[in-house]
Amino acid sequence: MRLEQLSYLIAVHESKSISLAAERSHISQPALSSAISKLEDELGVVLLKRTNAGAQLTEMGEQIIVIAKDVLNKVDEIKSIAHGDSIELHGNISMAVDPSINITVMPEILTTFKHDHPKVDTILKVGESNNILRDVQSGKADFGMILKTDAFSKAKDINYKELFSDELVIISGNNCEMTKDSSTMTLKNALSLPILLYNTEYITDCGVSSVLQKYGDINVSYRVDNLEMMEKILSQGKTIAFVPQFMADEYVKSSKIKKIALSDAHLEVTILLIWLNRHHLSLVEKEFIKVIKNVCSKRYK
Repeated sequence: MRLEQLSYLIAVHESKSISLAAERSHISQPALSSAISKLEDELGVVLLKRTNAGAQLTEMGEQIIVIAKDVLNKVDEIKSIAHGDSIELHGNISMAVDPSINITVMPEILTTFKHDHPKVDTILKVGESNNILRDVQSGKADFGMILKTDAFSKAKDINYKELFSDELVIISGNNCEMTKDSSTMTLKNALSLPILLYNTEYITDCGVSSVLQKYGDINVSYRVDNLEMMEKILSQGKTIAFVPQFMADEYVKSSKIKKIALSDAHLEVTILLIWLNRHHLSLVEKEFIKVIKNVCSKRYK
């Protein structure tokens, strides 16, 4: 029995797919299947069953996976004791983040982590929060950094840490007639204006719209999945957007965009780090979480 066999079994358990587990483990599908088959032969039991819903653990596999995770955790502890702060980590991390996170804290998170652990590669995807939630649930991403949404509140089997809280504000083009000479605006007036939403799928619901719809109908004029396009449309002065304040502060560095506060409402948003309950946190990932928490706490106390 080899440690990588246990690691591959855990990867299949997390992704519910042999092909996706192989991709995430950076080996070929036949090689991963062969490794697990050899483990089954050695143990004399069947660990996986293939169903229409994907690859799933057998009852025996469910019992073994618990011990397998403990074994890998103990191996990580041994490495930490042996090497302390000098341990050289290797591996890959798949991360999906909301655009507000991507243009603000993510550069510092990635560069800090890379400086400390140059042999670890991070694969980053940017997407809308509900889309990221689905990526994490399906095993396509190890972690997500999202706005807390109604969809998240209803999700099952998700671990999370609250990183910090903020509130939604309005951004618009500096030449926008609808917001001219305004530094504040009522929520009612804002909801009556044409609104631009960031969305990475064709579905209509997203994290920001789920917050706004609690206060009435919203007049959505654009849905885009590109921040550069978002800025260009806003600069034309025909629409507004609701974004977290920390993202707005980044946008207003451009001479084309201004920030407008809500005068009569506090639309709180919470930034979360999420991962699957069944996802085994490796030593690499535990170190990555530490960096995320440290950077966020330092910037948004």
